[in-house]
Amino acid sequence: MPLHRNAIDIWTFDLLASDEQVESAYDLLSLDERQRAGRFHFPADRRRFVIRRANLRRLLGRYLGIAPSRLTFSYSGYGKPSLSSPDTELRFNMSLSRETALIACTASREIGVDIEWIRSDLEIEDLAQRFFSIGENKMLKAVPQDHKHLAFLSCWTCKEACVKANGKGLSLDPRTIDVSAVLNNFRTQPSGTEEFVMAGYSVTVLGTQAAGYLSALAVDPGEFTLNIHPASDFKTDI
Repeated sequence: MPLHRNAIDIWTFDLLASDEQVESAYDLLSLDERQRAGRFHFPADRRRFVIRRANLRRLLGRYLGIAPSRLTFSYSGYGKPSLSSPDTELRFNMSLSRETALIACTASREIGVDIEWIRSDLEIEDLAQRFFSIGENKMLKAVPQDHKHLAFLSCWTCKEACVKANGKGLSLDPRTIDVSAVLNNFRTQPSGTEEFVMAGYSVTVLGTQAAGYLSALAVDPGEFTLNIHPASDFKTDI
């Protein structure tokens, strides 16, 4: 399955799986991944880990034309994964929330993606004070009260996507990444895609790619074609 140089593919898939599907997925994992799976205390978390790692292998293997089990991953000092074998320009990032996962794939540019379940029980004012920039807090306060939760989550997903594209993880102060432009153009029900240039990245609000979720993409600036694949397109027959 070819990935054109300026293309970015977005894939969504469900983490719920039968015992048979989990067993088949487990067979694709490396020794390291199996050891990591074994460290989960709760069986449900272990099953989700197995499915998401196997599906990542299936997808990347499909792009590269090799068996998923033959892929080898390496990790930066901050924990960001990449492919060490085979040698490839393919870049990817994955995010999950509850029972849904999102994978973004592209070539030769750093990429980050985030998906969040839309929930109404967050203490958004406290979280915004801790993690949002001065500009983001100012913009959030201007959003009508009945829109604040979706506005907060839209901003949060964009920030998380930028942090993941940067690759420095928790070592990076999220308040140094300002994506307040997304709040300036906030809509009550995000849909389709909206693109901004923020925090040194091209940031795309992906909206509700899965029912009840918001997601966002951050990638090094430059022209690209965005291909969004529904969950029904994701095949696990490898």
